[in-house]
Amino acid sequence: MRKNRKYDGTFKEMVVKEYLSGQHGGYITVAKIYDVKNVSQLKKLVKKYHEDPTSLHRETRGRKKVCSKSDKTKEEFLQEQIDYLKMENTILKKWVELIKENN
Repeated sequence: MRKNRKYDGTFKEMVVKEYLSGQHGGYITVAKIYDVKNVSQLKKLVKKYHEDPTSLHRETRGRKKVCSKSDKTKEEFLQEQIDYLKMENTILKKWVELIKENN
C-alpha cells in the first residue's frame, strides 16, 4: 500500500501554472512530468486555483485547530463573557415574565 503524498503550496502552484501555460499539453502530460499520481488531483488543484489562487497554500486536511482561551486577547475573552451574560440575562427576564403570566 502506498502512502498519500503531501504537496506543498509552491509545488501545487507551479504545477497549476505549468498546466495553464499550455506548453506541455493536457492534464495527463503535466501529471506525468511532475509525478502527480492522479490526474483528478491536478484537475482539483486547477479548479481551486481558479476559485482562489491563495487556497493552494492553505492546509485543509485534518481537524481544525480549536481556539483556546490563551489564543484570544483579554478584550476578546471579556467581550465574549459580556455577550454571554447579556444573553443569559435576557433569557432569565423572559422566564420571569412567563412565570408571572401563569400565576
